[in-house]
Parts: sequence; structure tokens; C-alpha cells
Amino acid sequence: IAIPLGIAAGRYQDQWQDQAVQIFTYFTLAVPGFVFYILGLWLFGFVLGWFPISGSVSANAAGVWGVIGSRFYHMILPAILYSLITTTSIVQYLRTGIVDNKVEDYVRTARSKGVPEDVVFHKHILRNSLLPIAASLGTTITRLLSGSMIIESVFSYPGMGKLFLDSISQRDYTTLTALILIFGILTLLGNLLSDIIMSIIDPRIRIK
Repeated sequence: IAIPLGIAAGRYQDQWQDQAVQIFTYFTLAVPGFVFYILGLWLFGFVLGWFPISGSVSANAAGVWGVIGSRFYHMILPAILYSLITTTSIVQYLRTGIVDNKVEDYVRTARSKGVPEDVVFHKHILRNSLLPIAASLGTTITRLLSGSMIIESVFSYPGMGKLFLDSISQRDYTTLTALILIFGILTLLGNLLSDIIMSIIDPRIRIK
């Protein structure tokens, strides 16, 4: 969600695409996460009844595929709400990078040589603008894998975030220690994956 929005905002600076994305980012930045989750739960769960409001699987789910489908169905609403509220920083980073790189000397040089605008944008502007996002991707991946404490509590979803909060309230120090160890391992894996992605985007940082 964030990367297409950031590209649209940066490439069409000060146009209606950029203004629409800016309104979206201002809204998601201003609204607290728990308020956004509760509003989404109330609207799509209680009022419209499109999605379940709690749990991770229905009690009447039968068979392997039934359980898998029920788990996916329960995951749709919290996943969409969580992704929408966490796109703000990535959109702003990408938009700012594109706007700044559009006026760099190497971009003007490429345009003066007659390079097509799409090639200039994708190979020069966009590639360099993705570096800050790739650098922060480790934290994003870790947060994604370890779960969100707030949204899992709102939806009563039995994930790692809710388990972490429950272990704190119940003084279950064994589970708490194990979760902290898992979060640490996930952080290391996320940072490793972030470095790999950065080396793909920017070959200059590869280890020879």
C-alpha cells in the first residue's frame, strides 16, 4: 500500500494524486492507532457485519481447508487496518526522496542525454529513493512478525503481541522471557533481510 502511494505522491507532486495521498497520510498520522482499530471494528464488524469481531477461527469451522479459510477471514480486517495506519512514515519517506532526487544533477544529466522519462524515474529517481525505506525495513519486518499488541488486544486475536501482554499481566516470567528472546531473534533476522534488500537496491554497499 505504502510504496504505490509514495510513488504517486512524489511523481505527481502538487497534483491531485499528491494532494489525495497527503490527506490520507495526515489522517492516519493524526488518528491514534487504537481509535482507528475500534472505529474499523465498529463499522465493518458490528454495523456492516462484513468481518468477525474477535478470535482467529470460527467455532463451526470444519476440516483443514475450513480452518484455513476461517483463519484467513478473521485476519483480513485487522491486517487491513494495521497496514493502513502504519503506512504513513513509508509514504512520507518515499515521497520526500522522490521529490528531492528529481532535481539532482544526475537526473538532469540523464534527461539532457535524451533518456526516456520512465527510465529516468524508475532507474535513477525511484531506486535511490528506496534506500531510506530499505534501511528501516528491518524494524518494519520485526514489527510485522512479532505482532501488534494493541490491535491484537482490540480484536482479541491470539497472536504474539497479545500473549506478551497477557504474560505481563499474569506475571508469567517464563513465557515473557521466551517471547523477548523470540523478538530479539526476529529483530536480527529483520535487520539481516534489510541489509540484503539494501545490497540489491544499491550495489555499492555489497561486500566484495
